[in-house]
Amino acid sequence: MPAVYVLIAAASIAVAIFALQNPDHVTIRFLAWQIERAPLAAVILVSGAAGAIIVSLIGFVQRWRLRSKIRQLETRVRSLEVTRPPVNTTDKTQ
Repeated sequence: MPAVYVLIAAASIAVAIFALQNPDHVTIRFLAWQIERAPLAAVILVSGAAGAIIVSLIGFVQRWRLRSKIRQLETRVRSLEVTRPPVNTTDKTQ
């Protein structure tokens, strides 16, 4: 667990350095909206966070579909095990 804290601290320091080295302000335009004097570092960090959230949501949907498929296949295996006679593992030819 201490390694996680070290990674979080390192990431926090990197973000702070990034923000201090990018103090410029930019204008953001999207369709009819316009934001003036937004800090460049904040724009980049928010964009990265939004991308991470979108990728996480896509991954969540894929995991949900796979879990659903696994449950469906497990149900099918159980039903096949019930209808099929047990396999005899002893060799009676000797």
